[in-house]
Amino acid sequence: MMRRVRGFTLLEAIVALVIFAMGAFSLYGWLSTNLITLDRARSGSEALVVKQSALELLRDVNPMLTPSGEREAGSLQVQWTAEPLQPTRRGSSQVGGSSRYEVGLYQMQVRVRDGGREVGEFSLRQLGYRLDGSSGG
Repeated sequence: MMRRVRGFTLLEAIVALVIFAMGAFSLYGWLSTNLITLDRARSGSEALVVKQSALELLRDVNPMLTPSGEREAGSLQVQWTAEPLQPTRRGSSQVGGSSRYEVGLYQMQVRVRDGGREVGEFSLRQLGYRLDGSSGG
């Protein structure tokens, strides 16, 4: 009499391996996508911090007196050019009278590099001013 042997056939083992491989490939694809997204988020966060540092460097730049230039702080390098958005005009004081300053609004184009690597470009509007030489006192 023959005894039946119980166990997996070769076909069942191959089907199980195919199902396992399909699941593993799906998991690998999902993991790969998440790692790429995480890397992009990290890069974007680092670029944001560098751009905020560039804004701090430009805070005291007067575009009327320095329409283009460059500043460095450590490995951070910031270059800018400024164009007037409107003609300059005499400023006004807090009480509504005429001030001794000429003022103008400027559009600044800014390029930021960190360690020689281009981080990005952005634009901002900044007030330019200078003491009016024609005023009497």
